[in-house]
Amino acid sequence: MKTYIKSTLIAGALASLILTGCNKAKDVLPDDNKTSSSSTSINMSDGYGVLAAVRSVSYTTVSGVTVPLEVNTAVAAFNVSMGSSTFTDAGGVTLNGKSLTKSTNNAYVYQDLTNPLTFNTVTWNVAGSSSVPSFSYTDDRPIPDYSAFNSLPTTVTRSAGVTISLGSAVTNADSVYVTLTDYNNHSLLKRVGGSAAGCTFSASELAGFAAGQGMVQVCPWNYKTEDFNDKKFYFIIESAFTKQGITIN
Repeated sequence: MKTYIKSTLIAGALASLILTGCNKAKDVLPDDNKTSSSSTSINMSDGYGVLAAVRSVSYTTVSGVTVPLEVNTAVAAFNVSMGSSTFTDAGGVTLNGKSLTKSTNNAYVYQDLTNPLTFNTVTWNVAGSSSVPSFSYTDDRPIPDYSAFNSLPTTVTRSAGVTISLGSAVTNADSVYVTLTDYNNHSLLKRVGGSAAGCTFSASELAGFAAGQGMVQVCPWNYKTEDFNDKKFYFIIESAFTKQGITIN
């Protein structure tokens, strides 16, 4: 459960993108001591904030039975100036009427797992402050999806590399993050386009991974920009599908 909550909070990259104050969505990984690789980057440096709704589904197989666990979360951050990596207070922030908690770096995170978010709609409300306009915004895009969980590998052989199949299994996504992680603090993240056939991790890229158990995560996501008071904000919807307990040899 602890590992799952951790993967939920990073949500492929976007929660960490906001919480760590980066302004480019690339090479954003959950732990230190890691390997990283990313194909391209989404540059959000022309914006004044990012608001992300994240659906996370984790699958764990025990004694041949696969059990899904779904948690929805949300993160948001508002830059002190265009493209800045320093965040500012924005007053109260809610998603679908539920309040996000402001962190010490002024990023906002939804943390109340006893009162789960649902994404039948995605409606943001920002109270605003002296530097952030107040606004309400309802996202009209569908939730990104990945239907090929059953095709995700149960075993990854480091010397052979591995390709994660995507293609038509990914829907409603502009981009996809794919992350491979061992349980010894090594992670490798790549970003591919929403229509990519697959994502390959080569043998040389996996050389530093430890033998044992790990996980693979596929995160399709889309984004849209809206202007409020002549300031651009990025709105992101992401899904994160995680297969835990894979074998790395």
